[in-house]
Amino acid sequence: MENKASVSVIMSEFNTDIKKLDTSIKSILEQTFTDFELIIVDDCGNNDLFEFTKKYDDSRIKVLKNKENRGLSYSLNKAIKYSEGAYLVRMDTDDYAYPDRISTLYNFIKRHQQFSVVSSRAMEVGNGKNMGILGKAGEKNSKSILSGDVPIHPACIFEKKAIQTVGGYKEIKRAEDFALWCDLLLYGFKIYVIDDILLDYTVDDEDYSKRKLSNRAESIKAKLYYNRKLNGGKTGYFRVIKSVISGILPVSIVKLYKKKFVLKNGNKYE
Repeated sequence: MENKASVSVIMSEFNTDIKKLDTSIKSILEQTFTDFELIIVDDCGNNDLFEFTKKYDDSRIKVLKNKENRGLSYSLNKAIKYSEGAYLVRMDTDDYAYPDRISTLYNFIKRHQQFSVVSSRAMEVGNGKNMGILGKAGEKNSKSILSGDVPIHPACIFEKKAIQTVGGYKEIKRAEDFALWCDLLLYGFKIYVIDDILLDYTVDDEDYSKRKLSNRAESIKAKLYYNRKLNGGKTGYFRVIKSVISGILPVSIVKLYKKKFVLKNGNKYE
């Protein structure tokens, strides 16, 4: 009987630039940790993933295709459903994982089994330049999460049974990761961010345009909901107001604020 992989790396792909996609996949296949499967869900974009991944000739790659475009949450839940590893590693299709990323995360979460989610910090990269470091090391509680001090979603390793216990990802546009952190805390699971920087996290101008108020309705509703559930009080509501303001401001102002304050202090900008 074939042994199951210890780790399942899960990705969702939709119209990723081919060069970035190639770099991302290679960075996983070239990890020092090898006991994994790589599940890529084709969310019905223009790239033919079945054909594209043939060139790697790597049996660890598994491609699943949605019947229609369903979005990130649905695709990740599908990947989890078909995964065989006890641990899940998130990866975005335009990011770059450092060679010892999986090894470092896996060894940490195995040694510290009180944590169900472990994230590294990440280097934000935009237009080929390093923009600054994302994430603050340490355990994350409800106060942390509601204030925006959160794990970097594509830099995480998860205990699969914990994700399954909370019902997986909720289909909330631009807030599926925030909702997951909150659900995990509500169930009593623990979250931690290590100090290591193990991922290049890609952000381009299109990402900023998606942060406009017109795209934030579901995110704002989620923040209001979980602020009540986690007893966030006035501080949490202030964070919601901040999110509304940043959705109204011109993209150039938001980018300047992020550069001057957010990245300088090692926070994740939502």
